[in-house]
Amino acid sequence: MSTFSRKAFAVFAAAFFVLAVPSAWASGSKFLDSDDAKEKDEPQSFLADYDKLTKGHDADWIYFPEGSLSKYKTVTVEEFDHTGRGDSRDAAREGKDYAEQWLEKAGFKVVKSGGDLMVTGNVFNAWEPHGAARYWGGWAANPGVGLELMIKANGKVVGEMRHKAKGSTIRDAVENGLEDMVKDIGKAK
Repeated sequence: MSTFSRKAFAVFAAAFFVLAVPSAWASGSKFLDSDDAKEKDEPQSFLADYDKLTKGHDADWIYFPEGSLSKYKTVTVEEFDHTGRGDSRDAAREGKDYAEQWLEKAGFKVVKSGGDLMVTGNVFNAWEPHGAARYWGGWAANPGVGLELMIKANGKVVGEMRHKAKGSTIRDAVENGLEDMVKDIGKAK
């Protein structure tokens, strides 16, 4: 290969990476463009702005229109709802307690009513593998849950999140998922 053709190849390769790689990264950064948005058994009816969700740090998908939540000190958590089928109702029963626990660890003061922030939650999916699938599937066959959080201040949305988590039980998956979600809330704090 001549010196000219090596240089031409190097220039072509550099141009390819400059043009192609960023577009590949960007294609999966919005929720509605992701494979998660195409799941048929996972309703998208709880959050107001699925189109604004972007990749989170610890949680799968986040949206904080105001950016930082540092000005908020107290939080009230409502009982969780469920839009999913199957084990979603049982998983929703665990949501409020775990959300309060992790929000308190993140530095918020949890109050029964009148908090600076109002957190409502939803379980859009919960699953418990059965029989041989659980035994032979390893971690991939562990119970899991899909969670959504809507965070409001004075009736205005200041945060929305969507995340899937796994655990040794559905209850454990709810706790793991809320821990991840609250980590991103803390980063917005």
